[in-house]
Amino acid sequence: MKFMMLVHETTRPGDPPMELFAAIGALGARESEAGTLVEVGGLLPIEAGSVVTLAAGAIATTDGPFVEARELVGGYSVYDVADLAEANAKAQAFLQAHLDTWPGWEGWVEVRPVMEQPAQP
Repeated sequence: MKFMMLVHETTRPGDPPMELFAAIGALGARESEAGTLVEVGGLLPIEAGSVVTLAAGAIATTDGPFVEARELVGGYSVYDVADLAEANAKAQAFLQAHLDTWPGWEGWVEVRPVMEQPAQP
């Protein structure tokens, strides 16, 4: 079963340290070797993007920067694992890497099952 994990950061004390990249790289290598890591990626700052909304019957696009950006999605990964418990363990390992290498960083990982399309006949 595939799970998408979205990394939300609420407190960012400066730029990520190189130790964090090394720790995340080691996690990624281990999970790739195990065959559970499907895809991973970081996201550019929200100022480089936009938000497209549908409200009151109208679609609107707003370019960044955004005044009320308190929680940002900083990256994502997709894992193919047995169940939600195993996906949660992957998210915990990712957050542990942050705890170990980036003092003051705070955030959370949203773990969501990916809705898979039924096989076409």
